[in-house]
Amino acid sequence: MNIGVIGNVSKIKDENVLLRLMNLLKEWGYNPVRFASHTEIDGVDVVVVLGGDGAILHAAVVAAQKNVKIIGVNYGNLGFLTEYERGEECNLKELLDQLANGACRVLRRSLLEITVKNKTFYALNEVAVQRDYAALTAKENQMLTLRVDVGEGSNVLLGDGVLLCTPTGSTAYSLSAGGAILSPQAPVVMMTPICPFSFNARSTVFPDTDSFTIEVEKGTALVLVDGKTVAPLFRGQQISIKKAPFTAEFPLRDGFDFMGKIRNKLNK
Repeated sequence: MNIGVIGNVSKIKDENVLLRLMNLLKEWGYNPVRFASHTEIDGVDVVVVLGGDGAILHAAVVAAQKNVKIIGVNYGNLGFLTEYERGEECNLKELLDQLANGACRVLRRSLLEITVKNKTFYALNEVAVQRDYAALTAKENQMLTLRVDVGEGSNVLLGDGVLLCTPTGSTAYSLSAGGAILSPQAPVVMMTPICPFSFNARSTVFPDTDSFTIEVEKGTALVLVDGKTVAPLFRGQQISIKKAPFTAEFPLRDGFDFMGKIRNKLNK
């Protein structure tokens, strides 16, 4: 089995950490391949990412499109998407052996496909359409009015914006904006208003078979995909969102406990 290895150099100060992991993989009978960045992921069965949740997000989008599984080792802060903590690399053998023998549970996390101005992006966590706080004039920097069209109908939202998240993203930006926590296996998409003008605006859960269109009716917005700004959005312009045709696959070690991870990670 071919195993890719990526290390976030901003988190891992000791190059020997990656070298030791490469040597361990060889000792265990696997073929390790070192990638300098997530953009190089290809030609392997699984990629081991040493870093934080940000590194996992970047790697997962590419790996999902290449049908490569992802295993994370936490060298960041929260590490909600990682399966191991710093220094637990030796424990990878059991999970890799189970995976090679087809005896491993795999969590398939859905992604969103976002179309903006004829360009396509993918998000493991969320897409946000939010007010451009740095707009040049007061008129441009006003409260946003957004029209959201979905299978169940349409709605007009006033405030700082709106975000659509996957179940994976429910513990990220959406949670900070007041959204609920969703099981990662739930076949849904959640819409969460950002600082809404009305107290009646609340998170709403939709089936992930729905498609969404968000149009700016007033104000100037930015489109952020997993926290990265990808495009400005002006009055009359819109984006389209739907479930991506592929999933990000995360092998799980024995005893995986989603609720336990929530307690341990989110109470820090």
